[in-house]
Amino acid sequence: MSIAILGGLDRLKRNYEKTGKELGFKVKLFSQRVPDMQKRLSGVHGIVLFTDTISHPMVREAMRVAKRCNIPVGRTHASSVSGLKKCLDSFVPA
Repeated sequence: MSIAILGGLDRLKRNYEKTGKELGFKVKLFSQRVPDMQKRLSGVHGIVLFTDTISHPMVREAMRVAKRCNIPVGRTHASSVSGLKKCLDSFVPA
């Protein structure tokens, strides 16, 4: 299962990847806006938004893609590893 993380802190990039891998996810990180965001997000199974470090246009674009492709979205204000874990736990089927 692949997850896209939008926003976050560059210095925690390795921690985000490690945490995702430990929970069984393949992680794609986008700390800044990139070209063809819609194309890059359309193949993931979930999106995590760190709302404190992401721009409003990037959030709107991610939400459009998520709605169009029926992708679940997790939001957290803190760009912390614990916030990431809480969002990733919501993607795991019970």
